[in-house]
Amino acid sequence: MNTKSIQVLAATVCLGLNLLNLPLLAEGDPEAVSSVSFRQGSVQAVKEGKPVSPTNEVLVASVALVQTNGAFRVKKGKERQLTEGQIIDSAGMLTSPDGSVVPIIDHLVVKNGRVQVVKDGEATPVVGEFALPDGSKVTADATQRGRDGRLRRLLDGQTFKLDGSTIPVTDTASLQGGKVVLFKDGGRLELRRGQTMAMSDGSKVSGDGYVLKADGTRVDLKEGEIVKIEGVSTR
Repeated sequence: MNTKSIQVLAATVCLGLNLLNLPLLAEGDPEAVSSVSFRQGSVQAVKEGKPVSPTNEVLVASVALVQTNGAFRVKKGKERQLTEGQIIDSAGMLTSPDGSVVPIIDHLVVKNGRVQVVKDGEATPVVGEFALPDGSKVTADATQRGRDGRLRRLLDGQTFKLDGSTIPVTDTASLQGGKVVLFKDGGRLELRRGQTMAMSDGSKVSGDGYVLKADGTRVDLKEGEIVKIEGVSTR
């Protein structure tokens, strides 16, 4: 394809996007956006509260470069691929259609009483101890030993950056195929009709399809929508 043909093709693509009333992000240095989502094989972004259609890679959460085909890289880590319906928000959390919410940065997480280290999205069990920069250590069986020797038992779902600072945990409730699905304390649960589950923030999720918040407000679940709930405290 010659240069003139490429220019014509690019102009045609831009015209098509303008007809969809989606503003374009200019080429050059990566544009900072507040979130990105992956739909039907391409990336859509939100900048200053408005949807935009990137024509080049964008920067989200100050750490992730996301290409228009959904491939992304956090800092100098390995390239990963967004899948259909996934969203990276301004806090650097990756939300999937199944309701799971996880950090995109490297981190430690407690699951089923064991500690995993997650690097570039891949989890491996901690063996022995994991030393943190502040001088404390996290053991494989979810115990944190401080510099002063004091021991603290970690809870399922607790999440930490590799520098030892905490990452707020997000639980979720959603309706999938008519069933209420929870992601709580790092695990997935399905609620039966009539069953109620108390959440860490004081709210309750009912298997009959609603969330009763701590202030008494009721939120009815809708198919495919995800209700986010504050997870286990890491303080």
